[in-house]
Amino acid sequence: MNAALLSSEKMDWETPDNVLELVRQIAPIGLDPCTTLKNPTGAMSTYIRHGLQAPWDTCPLGLVYCNPPYGRELPAWTRKMRDSSDGDIELIGLVPARPDTRWWHQNITTADAICFWRGRLKFKGAPSAAPFPSALPYWGPRPERFREVFGPHGWIV
Repeated sequence: MNAALLSSEKMDWETPDNVLELVRQIAPIGLDPCTTLKNPTGAMSTYIRHGLQAPWDTCPLGLVYCNPPYGRELPAWTRKMRDSSDGDIELIGLVPARPDTRWWHQNITTADAICFWRGRLKFKGAPSAAPFPSALPYWGPRPERFREVFGPHGWIV
């Protein structure tokens, strides 16, 4: 098992390009609320350190894409995803698939669709594939489009 991926020392593992390509098939990434200075998602707008406090509904164009830190703040990030999903906003998250947790049941189950990714993701910069399964929750007005794009890559509920 890879201790680096399980530790809370590094929490900014970057999304693999193949996942970002799928996200962009839904819509351009208008906002990445928890990115780094490098803006690896190529989002039009970003928040670097204050994404939990800032509004996400001001996304200029495109969707909100959130690959949050997987440490102790993960429940707060998933709550922000849930709370920001009202209205016409489209939002895709990338989270560990942990349906046995409270944060999952309180937040992720409110998504309009969820892709349970087939296999284990290899995050950019990681020495090996993640030792846990991943899920991509979708909130928005086009769950059929999400299902069409992500369906070949996992189980959609």
